[in-house]
Amino acid sequence: MLIFEEHFQENCRKWVTRDDVDCRLALIDNCYLFDHKRASDTYWLTWNSTDFFYDRKEFHIHLVLEKCGGVDSFGYGFAWGLLDTSNFLEFILSGNGLYRITQYKDGVSTHFVNWKKCEQIQLGNGINLLEIRKVGSFVDFYINSILVETLPSENVMDVLGKSFGFVIHDKIKMKVHNLIISTPDVEKSIQDLNKDAKDLKPETKATFVEYQPPDDDTLEKITGDLNALIGHEKTKFQLLSLTNFLKVQTERKQRGLTIVETSLHLMLYGPPGTGKTTIARLVGRLYKQLGFLERGHVVETDRAGIIGGYIGQTALRVENAVQQALGGVLFIDEAYSLAPDDTPNDFGKEALQVLLKRMEDKRQHLAVVVAGYADEMEKFIESNPGLKSRINRLLYIDHYKPDELLSIFKKFCVDNGYSLDLSAYIVLQRVFASVYEKRTKNFGNGRFVRTLFERAIAQQANRIVYQLEKLDNSAISLITGEDLSFVDVDGF
Repeated sequence: MLIFEEHFQENCRKWVTRDDVDCRLALIDNCYLFDHKRASDTYWLTWNSTDFFYDRKEFHIHLVLEKCGGVDSFGYGFAWGLLDTSNFLEFILSGNGLYRITQYKDGVSTHFVNWKKCEQIQLGNGINLLEIRKVGSFVDFYINSILVETLPSENVMDVLGKSFGFVIHDKIKMKVHNLIISTPDVEKSIQDLNKDAKDLKPETKATFVEYQPPDDDTLEKITGDLNALIGHEKTKFQLLSLTNFLKVQTERKQRGLTIVETSLHLMLYGPPGTGKTTIARLVGRLYKQLGFLERGHVVETDRAGIIGGYIGQTALRVENAVQQALGGVLFIDEAYSLAPDDTPNDFGKEALQVLLKRMEDKRQHLAVVVAGYADEMEKFIESNPGLKSRINRLLYIDHYKPDELLSIFKKFCVDNGYSLDLSAYIVLQRVFASVYEKRTKNFGNGRFVRTLFERAIAQQANRIVYQLEKLDNSAISLITGEDLSFVDVDGF
């Protein structure tokens, strides 16, 4: 059963709002901002009441907090059993990776856990998921879906009041993204939170592919690899111009001259199969060799890799992807799917909120490259002023021309030890000219060529399999027009 659910989209529960010299409390950007401005070991509490649930045999509290600023050496988190500012219990963590579970009675504190190290805590300004789960005689405490403490319920549920809320010690600013309180028969999305920590861990992790730059990489090798790309002449020129600009800014900095701050974030947009992933990897290598990123690796993901199944999970997945990409590039393919037009409450907006903040906070340590189809990406960049202000380099990648498609096919042959005879050349020239002329925005470009090559060598195998012993190496590696007989002028 769902006891309480709050996502701060409207202040229907009348959460306290204020702004004075000591504290600011406000609902902004679908979250509850709690900014304690006074630097001292004091706290502000704000709370709300709901159906009494502390005496239930089982319940589950789930909330997502984001530390936005302030000190790392003290705590912020959740408070329950609130009677007044001198009587309550708290589960708090700090920006330097510690957590504490404490009871206050008439202002006197009893620490059940006093500043214990936890590797799961996002350090500094970051998003963390806190959970408190009562099961019978024990209460479990989770940080980012990992069980960190189990305590007797007679201790931590020895409460005086019936309210709950949020607590900050010292000068800290935080946002509360959501708060959910439930009992075990609640919907499956919440039940999934109550699984064993080993099962839960992947639920708050992004899924991605990581590409590492070569160990012996140099700027000359990157320039050579860039020039070796088939087509993309305009994109090559833009990247080489960016390289020259960054070189000059680096030199000016070394000489103590004024430098122009520049964003490392990029947008690659164009039809599918045009090598956007390859270009993103070159960008990572380039930034590393120019000294703007420490590692130059590329973390490649998409909507499915960072969107969770419930509010709060998505924020953690994005945070995880960003952490993995620090020192390199976070490449998000088909990024437009994070802001669909027809679903205003889509979890993609949660992903964008976190991503935009990290693009700003970590701009010295992270380059975000978003990619996708041209029309969709143009709408995407215009849909959010934050995106437009952070991504000011837009690289359009056009369809491959017929001669470039043929060059790609030839490269597949060379890379895999095959060759073409004249009849195959004639067929391919005719096919590529036709598909280019009739192309739509969804034409597969390099993907189309790869599929064509794979089908051609399969057809060639069927042709020669019964005479292998009679063929020399040249004949066994030759693709002829006959091996392309399955292709018509429109493709397949």
